Amino acid sequence: MSNEINCLLTEKGAAVLEFPLIEISKTQLSFTEKKQFTRLNQFQWLILTSSNGVWIFFEILQEINGNQKLPENLKIAAIGEKTKETLESFGYRAAFVNPGATAEDFSEPFANRLKTETTKPKVLLPVGNLARTVIQSSLKEVANCTRINIYQTEMPLKTDKNIAERIKNNRYDMLIFTSPSGIRNFVKTFPKLKNISMACIGDITAGAAINNGFHPLIVAENSSSKGIVESILNYYISKT
Repeated sequence: MSNEINCLLTEKGAAVLEFPLIEISKTQLSFTEKKQFTRLNQFQWLILTSSNGVWIFFEILQEINGNQKLPENLKIAAIGEKTKETLESFGYRAAFVNPGATAEDFSEPFANRLKTETTKPKVLLPVGNLARTVIQSSLKEVANCTRINIYQTEMPLKTDKNIAERIKNNRYDMLIFTSPSGIRNFVKTFPKLKNISMACIGDITAGAAINNGFHPLIVAENSSSKGIVESILNYYISKT
């Protein structure tokens, strides 16, 4: 769960216990992939898909180039407000921000933007190893897209046994899931649990839940921290 979700729920009086189901770490880049970071001026666009992606991208940039400077000609596209805000903390502004928070929300509007360019642009797409191929597939006809997996999502080596027991014994009100990876790792951690009270941050996560035999009580219409918190509050208000 993101710190933002935690803070928003706490402000509303909720008691929040964190039970991380994913762990993010930098990928070991190949020589060729590292070279791309030294030649960023060959790209016209950089797509950043998440706050984690922003942090890790600039961390790698610092390690390889010794600074976090981007070429002046490189335009940046960001998926969602949170990614845009994280980018701004590094001193850069996005030239394109889509209103939604998923690859589907982003792909068509951004592809239409690229169609207005005079030449077929080169696009750099740094993402996580589990990122779907929605973006590069949608840009196939309008751009030359280079994908680099800069971070990997794994299951944490350790979990909180006390919270795990609470989950097993149904001593909670709602479990909040923010990614398909979290759903998959939950199944690995609790293979026999199916009848749970769960909220999903959007349709993609809810789809993963349903495919694994779960029935989400809450699916946020707006796939964001504020969206899932608002949906949870509305759910409990409707039950009073």
